[in-house]
Amino acid sequence: MKLGSNNRAARTLLALLLTVVIIFLIEKKLLVSELRGETVSRYDKIKWTSKILLLVEDFEGFKTDSASIIQQGFFSYGNAKIALDTVQVDDKSIASKTSLKIEWSGTENYGGWGKGVGKNIDLTTSTDYLNFRIYVPKINGGTGNIKIVLEEDDNNDGVLQKESDDSWFYRINIEAKDEWQFISIPLKEFADNNSGGDSLLNVSRKGGLHTIIFSFEEVEKYTNKHTWYFDFICFTNEKVISSEIE
Repeated sequence: MKLGSNNRAARTLLALLLTVVIIFLIEKKLLVSELRGETVSRYDKIKWTSKILLLVEDFEGFKTDSASIIQQGFFSYGNAKIALDTVQVDDKSIASKTSLKIEWSGTENYGGWGKGVGKNIDLTTSTDYLNFRIYVPKINGGTGNIKIVLEEDDNNDGVLQKESDDSWFYRINIEAKDEWQFISIPLKEFADNNSGGDSLLNVSRKGGLHTIIFSFEEVEKYTNKHTWYFDFICFTNEKVISSEIE
């Protein structure tokens, strides 16, 4: 009886171990299958991942055809044409294998690009930051203004309505210098961009973030030779300092 009891106990223990292994494999599969472009799990060498509230986009995992950009909620307008690029990348830990290339082409006197975010996250205006990497080729010349717009859902209906939802903007002047630059902007420095909404930048799990837009200004300076590259757009709960960017 004692031997039989031991055998039953051993079988029970083996069954439990197999169950644990199966659960682990399932969880591992689910972790690997996170939404494309929104997971920081592959960036284990970055020291400041704990600061990241939301990785909006790192441009990884796209299909090779340009239609996949549109399918993932990206859009462009005016002279700004968007495409994926695998050449203008670097060896930083934060670097992706793919970036978003913007090429100025056309006869319009405006242009920009954006992404429909559609995320309900808690952002604290007084402490949080919007961050992104940008490469501005030196051939662009001098500096250039970019207007960044955040559109939020104030009435919590999931639809962007200019008369009911807030829009916020920040202008930044970026120098052309043939190297990737890391931009970190305090949310408290964004200004109200419209008369709608409640005039408070209060993105939350109740009222989410609709859209991020990058609009190119000083268009009289741009020709068909002008290009820009973007990578690793994210929100953090504090400023990412330069010594952390490796």
